[in-house]
Amino acid sequence: MQHLADEVLVKRCLDGDREAFAEIVRRYQKQIYSLTFRLTNDFNEAQDLAQEVFLHLYQVLDKFDGRYKFFSWMYKVATNYCYTALKRNSSNEVSLEKVIDFTPLRPATGNEPEEHCEARETQRLVREAIKQLPEKYRIPIVLRYLEEFSYQQIAEAMGVPVTTVETRLYRGKALLQKKLKLVLERGGKREVSRS
Repeated sequence: MQHLADEVLVKRCLDGDREAFAEIVRRYQKQIYSLTFRLTNDFNEAQDLAQEVFLHLYQVLDKFDGRYKFFSWMYKVATNYCYTALKRNSSNEVSLEKVIDFTPLRPATGNEPEEHCEARETQRLVREAIKQLPEKYRIPIVLRYLEEFSYQQIAEAMGVPVTTVETRLYRGKALLQKKLKLVLERGGKREVSRS
């Protein structure tokens, strides 16, 4: 089954072949887990959410349109499911801690330990600032800059117009910039300002 096309596996799944769906899970579990971890930043929660995504995917498999690539369709279903699940559980903190490897704001000129420490601290401050963004700004930023979704894909995943996505990305980046400016002006205190 490893060499079968996704579309053939989907057809076999719909015909009742459970091993075909197990192969789909094996093929795409890393990508789905990566998505859920980026949105939750919690190992256990990401695993649970990834399992939920695959259960949901199995339930809606009959809606797959063979004219499109399976991976694109599956990823859109997964993103929509994650967004709905996070919205439903508003106590979830969607965090990017330990997920993004931000490049330093200042290019390093050498391998000096001091510069390395400064770069790591800057990365930490950026991650902390993103973690503090409200969900309506944080999720579009994750989808756009980490998952490389188009504005249209983000709009579909979030159930909002493209203009709303553009506005939320703009405002989210502005809030992020403001938080980082305050921190850097104060000499990079350990806590990012929550103002």
